[in-house]
Amino acid sequence: MIVKEINIGGATFRIEYRTAEEDFGPAIRVFADVNGEARQVLRFDCFADDPHYHYDPTGVNKMFHLDEMTMGCPLEFSLAQIASKTQAMIEKAGFGNTAANINQEQITARVDEIRDLVEQVTEETKAEAAAG
Repeated sequence: MIVKEINIGGATFRIEYRTAEEDFGPAIRVFADVNGEARQVLRFDCFADDPHYHYDPTGVNKMFHLDEMTMGCPLEFSLAQIASKTQAMIEKAGFGNTAANINQEQITARVDEIRDLVEQVTEETKAEAAAG
């Protein structure tokens, strides 16, 4: 599995290409320091059939499905949320103290770096699969 990470504004964005049952696509996992430990606080699964995102995926795991008709491309939707709402979403996930340490301006300024990593991981995963 190909995984790439980038640290921006107090959060670590771990990008991978996931397969879940019959569905697949890039995933953006957001980790942040919670009580001295790195914890996955958000996850965006930009899957082909059932794109969705999670608040606190390893805990409460509130999941919301994306309607491509109203929300558009799952990756573009996810990147827009990351660019403008990472801090607020981490707070909504139940990590208020952690959210206070997130620098949303830095994340907003560097969201294209996350996009580039998603594209790299997707291309490398497809090339690896084609090579057998």
